[in-house]
Amino acid sequence: MSAQPVERWAVASLVAARVVYAVNWLNIGALFYLMSSDLNSGVSGLGTLTSSFYLGVGLMQVPGGVLAAKWGPKNTVTTGMLVSSLAVLATSVSTSLPEVVVLRFIVGSGMALVFSPAVVLATRFLGGRSGVGAGLINSAFDVGGLLGLFGWILIASVTGWRPSLVLSGGLGLLTGLLIIALVPRDQRDNRFTLSTDRLRRILRNRNLVLLGLAALGSNMGSVLISSFMVFYLQSDLGEVAATAGFVASLVVILPIITSLWGGRLYDRLKKPRRLLVTSGLGMVAALIACSVPTLYAASLGAFVGGIAVGPASTVAFAAAKDLSGVEREYESLTIGWVNCISLTGSVWPPIIFSYLARSSSYSAAWLGGAGLSLIFLIPIFLLTERASTTA
Repeated sequence: MSAQPVERWAVASLVAARVVYAVNWLNIGALFYLMSSDLNSGVSGLGTLTSSFYLGVGLMQVPGGVLAAKWGPKNTVTTGMLVSSLAVLATSVSTSLPEVVVLRFIVGSGMALVFSPAVVLATRFLGGRSGVGAGLINSAFDVGGLLGLFGWILIASVTGWRPSLVLSGGLGLLTGLLIIALVPRDQRDNRFTLSTDRLRRILRNRNLVLLGLAALGSNMGSVLISSFMVFYLQSDLGEVAATAGFVASLVVILPIITSLWGGRLYDRLKKPRRLLVTSGLGMVAALIACSVPTLYAASLGAFVGGIAVGPASTVAFAAAKDLSGVEREYESLTIGWVNCISLTGSVWPPIIFSYLARSSSYSAAWLGGAGLSLIFLIPIFLLTERASTTA
């Protein structure tokens, strides 16, 4: 078999894994209305589950990058898919909110091992094009997000939430096996040794920290819309499950296109600061729209949020690789560090959102999210659009 088909099959397996990964990332937000009676919980429970997941997926980003440097990206991606999928299967038989909280932390921790090594692998198989590699992996997430937010609520309405999680967890295990079979073995440099000094310099890299904060602003809006929109529309506005799931899925439908577009634009312009500011302002506008308590306003907010978040995440991760100037073994760590800042920072907005929704109103909660996203636009202006030294 020639190298070209091997690389195509490798990318296809990574894309398939990323799609199922996104289903298991987002379907809890869609299913929670069905789960809430079994778990005896409301919006505060959903906020706790969301925060627990983001704590796991955020804290394990840097260890995931270290593991990718030591084990190789293929081995790291495979481990993450298997761990997260097994935890999803365990969630399907959970009987209490504390059990699900712990399992969502494990799901997030496993998923933390997947993203940055997958971007590195896809970029290599696509000829080194950082923007296209990050854009493709992000678009695959958005396809999975559509399935998780809209498709899984339909499946669960027929089968129940527990069988729907058995299905998504089983698909996760299957895609992990596809990666084992189809992605070429990691090419390791036997002379490479993990340098703690280099790790410290990467973690102190100013550009990477700023990119992480920039990604947090847009990611925060996406987290709130994808996690709370379905429950909000059903519990507060009285919409049916299918309508609520479709509206929430708009925040992941649009990035299927805008992630790839943002990646290509980044590869052509190499102007991450301009692209990140534009995307960040779009997300602020989206959350303000959501604060108007109508189905139309919620749909508009999810639509605009979907347009905004695709380029933001793609540009941040592509720029992390390009602006760090590290050896290829450390590329996963640079992306993982940016993702760590973004995702760990996403732990507390769901708690604030659920508190505002419970103590005041959903309008106040959406406006609070808009204010937080606006604050995180400020660090983008300090970004230097050239490689900073980590050597």
